[in-house]
Amino acid sequence: MYQPLNRDADLGARGWRYLLQQVMARDIDFGVLQWTQYGAEGFQQPRPWLVETATLWQHEMPLWLGLHTEPDYFTEMAEGAAAQQAFFATYLRKVNATVAQWQLWTQQHREQFLGWYVPLELSDAYFASAAERAQLHSFLADLKQRLGPTPTAISLFLSAAMAPEDLGEWLVELQELGYEVWLQDGGGTQALSDADRRQYFAKLNCKVVLINEAFVQTSQQPFQARPARNEELEQAMAEQPDCHRRILFSLRYLPETSGLLYLSDVTKPPQS
Repeated sequence: MYQPLNRDADLGARGWRYLLQQVMARDIDFGVLQWTQYGAEGFQQPRPWLVETATLWQHEMPLWLGLHTEPDYFTEMAEGAAAQQAFFATYLRKVNATVAQWQLWTQQHREQFLGWYVPLELSDAYFASAAERAQLHSFLADLKQRLGPTPTAISLFLSAAMAPEDLGEWLVELQELGYEVWLQDGGGTQALSDADRRQYFAKLNCKVVLINEAFVQTSQQPFQARPARNEELEQAMAEQPDCHRRILFSLRYLPETSGLLYLSDVTKPPQS
């Protein structure tokens, strides 16, 4: 999974080709662009570099394309049902614009276009009540109807606000709405203990895709993290059921991208 940032535009076609060749050697067989629009940022400057990058990428492996996301998403979700409803209503309009912008690209590359990823990270903390989940499900049904038969995925992270059995049932409900469900494993954030995470993993059906966090969080505010060592990532994955497909989060933390994709803006002076 790749989070586009405008500073990556400087990598250029040659750099991206080299990067993707290194990633392919890791036995990765598909990619995810986490978003194609971030608030007002459409990744068009100094040229439409994200479209160019996606075109290069699909020559190496098929792609999921992320839809529009908003910088204030997490704040709005934490404010409860009324704020969530207002956000969802606005979001549906913005999704239409993103799909229209990428429609020609998806048609031209349909054989390598896997589907849409909805970059709204769900959480049992945001939707702990039945009423909040019902409102969410109504929004997701409307969104799926607008996206049509194209495969669509959405992701979640664990907050332990729901019991493992209840969360497992909720994920089935999301799948029944027509979504492929991806679950962050929490190995990098360590928000839950290893024992707690195993209890949740045990209640997942095998259709759930696990997002393996390829980082180790070192600071909460502001968020900072370092790349996970191979042995750390392998240990985390060994503790999970092996029937799940996997996504690595994120491309920026993999050793193959060191010196190509930066974790911080190297053009800015360090803060004192």
